[in-house]
Amino acid sequence: MKVVLFHHLQKGNAPEVARKVCLALYRNGMEVWADPRCLGLLGDMSFICYAPFLEAVQDADVAVAIGGDGTILHCARHVVGTKAKLLGINTGRLGFLASMEPDQIGEIARLQTGDYRVSKRMLLHGKVLDKTGTCLRELTALNDIVISRNFSRVIEFTVSRNNVVLGEYRADGVIFSTPTGSTAYALSAGGPIIEPEFSCIEMNLICPHSLSARPILFSPHNDLQVSLRVREEYDAYFCADGEKPEPFPEGRVMEISGSDQTLEILDLSGNTFFDSLSRKLMQSLKAGRT
Repeated sequence: MKVVLFHHLQKGNAPEVARKVCLALYRNGMEVWADPRCLGLLGDMSFICYAPFLEAVQDADVAVAIGGDGTILHCARHVVGTKAKLLGINTGRLGFLASMEPDQIGEIARLQTGDYRVSKRMLLHGKVLDKTGTCLRELTALNDIVISRNFSRVIEFTVSRNNVVLGEYRADGVIFSTPTGSTAYALSAGGPIIEPEFSCIEMNLICPHSLSARPILFSPHNDLQVSLRVREEYDAYFCADGEKPEPFPEGRVMEISGSDQTLEILDLSGNTFFDSLSRKLMQSLKAGRT
């Protein structure tokens, strides 16, 4: 079994955990690969093979991401489209996307025995179209696609479903999320918590100028279109999974639907989503009171 380590290991105790993970993988008879950028951290472990992550993951069985949700999202972006399954080990705060904590590294032996659960997650597919309908940009998201302005300024926009206008809105922006992303930005915007293996697209307005705006769930088979209603030049942007925002000028249309691709996330600990939800959200609330 080929296991490749994602190379973002700079924060907190991620470097220490990475060394323990590599050793556990090797002792359980797995082939360990890492990006050359990890040589400074792992170079004394002679059993590790090195190749750029994007190259090594193409024929890997498992990709291991060590960090918080941001690191795991970044890794997921590169795993989509390969046969590799994603294993997240949390060294961040909440780690909703992680299935293991650092004190559970011993469970890695289950990779060899097949004693684990695979959680298949839907993805969003986004396309940015110009006025002629030409696709200028495509994007994939595990959590969400967001359209908003800088500095909490209101934008006016139209949302359509299968080219039929659904509504015209004034808000700071709009979030389209997967069930996986329902515990991220969408939750902070007042959206519902959705079991991650469900398939739907959740739409949440960000601070809507309305007394009646509510989250809406769509079938992933719908095509949703967002276009700005421009009265002045808006400095609007879009981003997927918290990556660097990109301009979304007047005349462009963002089309969002469920992707044909999915991502498989490994669970070695046996905890259910609701176990993690209760434990991690309650930890967050308690931390906020101290």
